[in-house]
Amino acid sequence: MRTYGGEYTLELPREKVWEFLIDPHRVGPCIPDLLELKVESENRFTTRVKGGGMGSGVDMKAEATLNDVDGGTLLKWRCDASISGPIASLGGRLIDNEARKIIEKVFANLENALVVSV
Repeated sequence: MRTYGGEYTLELPREKVWEFLIDPHRVGPCIPDLLELKVESENRFTTRVKGGGMGSGVDMKAEATLNDVDGGTLLKWRCDASISGPIASLGGRLIDNEARKIIEKVFANLENALVVSV
């Protein structure tokens, strides 16, 4: 199990950010290389993304909190990831570097999508 987390400030009202984040049809496409989005319930969805690890998988559980700050919203997030298959045999630093790149893309996509939706 690997854990990631951090904070991100968005220059939008908390209500707008919340409305976006709880809609799987809006937040799902922010995931890079998204191939499939399956909405299972109002607070759970699964995705399939393009990858190169045959037989590998990542199961993630994420949580976020939003707080008002001057000029916008502070999003604090945490994600627990369980990695299986051949990719799990890679070194932690290699996985962490790739995860960091994906996380940066997710937040760039999220911010762009939020600006367009406002």
